Amino acid sequence: MSLFRKGEAIRLVNKDLGCPKKRTADSTIASVALLAGMENLSGNVEVLKLHIDALEKLVKMRGGTEKLGMGGILHTTVFCQDLLAATMMGTKPRFEPVRYKKLASRREKFLREGGTNAKPGMREISGLAICGGYQEDLVNIFQDLHNMTIVLQTVHNFTVSQMVAFGDVRSCIEHRLLCLPKKCPYHGTREHECVFEPNRLAALIYSNYAFRSFAPALPLLVVLKRSLIEVFERKEEAHLKVACESDILSGAVLWIYCMGAILALSDVEKEWFALRIARVIVAMGLDGWTDCDYQLKSRFLWTSKMSSVMYDSYFDQIELRISLERKY
Repeated sequence: MSLFRKGEAIRLVNKDLGCPKKRTADSTIASVALLAGMENLSGNVEVLKLHIDALEKLVKMRGGTEKLGMGGILHTTVFCQDLLAATMMGTKPRFEPVRYKKLASRREKFLREGGTNAKPGMREISGLAICGGYQEDLVNIFQDLHNMTIVLQTVHNFTVSQMVAFGDVRSCIEHRLLCLPKKCPYHGTREHECVFEPNRLAALIYSNYAFRSFAPALPLLVVLKRSLIEVFERKEEAHLKVACESDILSGAVLWIYCMGAILALSDVEKEWFALRIARVIVAMGLDGWTDCDYQLKSRFLWTSKMSSVMYDSYFDQIELRISLERKY
């Protein structure tokens, strides 16, 4: 949208906001949600927050999301833009999922179609001891992501109702991820603390990349990638120690690095990920990238598209780094 048309849209929305009869109308709320959507695409976080703040206020004035019209479409629009905005801003969502009360049964029915057998590493991928609480929540989320992946790979011609169900379940999973705390909420080992937040970020990357087909250059994925790098750089030595000393957690660290690597846009970023992936491959005793790719496909959340991206972008670089790591 051109700056002129964007400015005109904002002018018309402000005009409706100044009219008591139109202030909380469906059309006004929808317009604010769409303005938020534009900023989700552009990456202007400051303006995005203004729109989301306004959206929250308008929905409250209307009486809540259950009072919104358009047969649930407006609720869906508001919820989706809020979900993307929360991911962009690193905050918790402000609105509940669409058809929240009915979603539990829909989730069970829909995910059953994807199969119920977890991959051998599905509980390892989170790198967390299963002690209840948020750790169990994160493991359940990974299981749902796994089943959603199977559905996506096996159902080739989605019906309209299946597309709606897929979108609802995907959004609910992302909502659950965004509502988790950013720090490991249980007093366990430092190793568990090290992988909790990176796992959460990597799962968000996976959902948006695999299920929404977002491009790596999209601001939302750029933000998630930078957040992942920052988390690792804050505790670089701790993560390397985890990769070297824990058989279970090393697999989680490898997967997390690879999820970030598929989003790398610059040579500097690619080198950053290639070096760390090579170190973990060596620490795990894997033969090389081919062996690593097999582990990712057989044990973790991984797709053929991701394998192709990694092979095309990293194969030679990672193999070179592996040889250097083993030499020194």
